[in-house]
Amino acid sequence: MTLTACAKREPAGAAALASQMETMEWRAPDCEPADDCTSVTVDREVFSDRPALNEAVRLQLLEQLQGNGETTVAADTSLAQVAQAFIEDAGKVADISSARWQMTGDAKALARRGNLLTVQITSYVYSGGAHGMPVTRWLNWDLSENRRVVLEDVIKSGAEGKFWSLAQAAHQQWLETQNAQQDFRENWPFARSEDFRFTDKGLVLRYGVYTLGPYSMGEVELLIPREQLVEVVREDF
Repeated sequence: MTLTACAKREPAGAAALASQMETMEWRAPDCEPADDCTSVTVDREVFSDRPALNEAVRLQLLEQLQGNGETTVAADTSLAQVAQAFIEDAGKVADISSARWQMTGDAKALARRGNLLTVQITSYVYSGGAHGMPVTRWLNWDLSENRRVVLEDVIKSGAEGKFWSLAQAAHQQWLETQNAQQDFRENWPFARSEDFRFTDKGLVLRYGVYTLGPYSMGEVELLIPREQLVEVVREDF
């Protein structure tokens, strides 16, 4: 394993939020050349004096590296343990498969709006087959209250139905941009997502591969325009 770090700090005028980048790498032992070896690489932004935030990011990384981002993992599991288990699993099938297994994870601050910080956590796991599995999650964190912000926190009480109606309308608009035929619409219906973030344009919902379309379409984002949020999102957001 190798570890590197570089300092990062918010621009002048913003509330202090210092951080550093860490890179951790693991490779299968006694394997040459390196390009043909099973590997695990994790790049992670570590925030100074924010242990709760760092732990939330670590747990999300663990979940994604071990599955689809929805698998519960033991709090005491380490990234090194996950990496070693992955490398060992690859070694068990080395005699029957020449595919180079690969696992990557990345966690970095994506955006900040006042005290609301959005960390983007991405992962990619390939263990043979036609393609690997990419997963992206957005972790929203209230820097003043030092806690995770979930979608339920930002929607006004009693406005849930209206919110999802707006989301469904955004989905219909997306289908139009894709020139989706009727069979596609029937096979890939609208679904709810808890993965969100705010932008200057509005609120964005993110969907993983295979949720709103086939793998070839990648991960999908739906935008609920800012002007439509007045009735459904709490004023402080």
